[in-house]
Amino acid sequence: MNSATKPTRAHPRSGRALALALMLALLAGGCAGLQNVMVNMGPYAPQRAEGAPAAARGTVRIEPVKDLRANAVGSLIGQRTAFAGVSMGDVEMSPLPTDVMGQMLRAEFAQMGYGVGSGAQFTVGAQLRQFQIVTPATALYWDINGSVELAVTVTAQDGRKHEASYSAACTDRTYVNPSEDLIGKVLTGCVRDIGAKLRADAALAGFLAGK
Repeated sequence: MNSATKPTRAHPRSGRALALALMLALLAGGCAGLQNVMVNMGPYAPQRAEGAPAAARGTVRIEPVKDLRANAVGSLIGQRTAFAGVSMGDVEMSPLPTDVMGQMLRAEFAQMGYGVGSGAQFTVGAQLRQFQIVTPATALYWDINGSVELAVTVTAQDGRKHEASYSAACTDRTYVNPSEDLIGKVLTGCVRDIGAKLRADAALAGFLAGK
């Protein structure tokens, strides 16, 4: 047998050994590095629509967003985990998830041409059903998976109601411990996706226009 082919027999074993070493390192890192992190999200910045800004169409009153998450409350949004699900600490967020979604609603209705104030033609209520981050790990990398779900009810002065639910799932991959910045970028993407879906909702636009 040609000697050049001999090293190929060792590759599977050496590959398994490397993977095992990485697994042990991740486990050790998860146990030794247990630490809560705080993700600081900046002001909500909506995606700019193409063309001229929307003409003034009326006013809305946006009520505080209610937190109806089943898996978390307050600033808690998830955990960072190492391989085999070993906890590396809680993930919290500032501002509160409900406040972030309130910012999103105000910005998106403004993009649609609606002022926010008293004596409004429409009242916007919202329930935050999910705002979560999970970081499943393998021997080589972490995935950063974010998920957001928001239920919105718009009520007209005459009592008519329009109800809708918007959800988003965003992900990124990292070969180092998931940082606050990376987690924040994933969540920002989810929130902006929710905002874009709300603004593009033809049924909502028709309701606001009285159709």
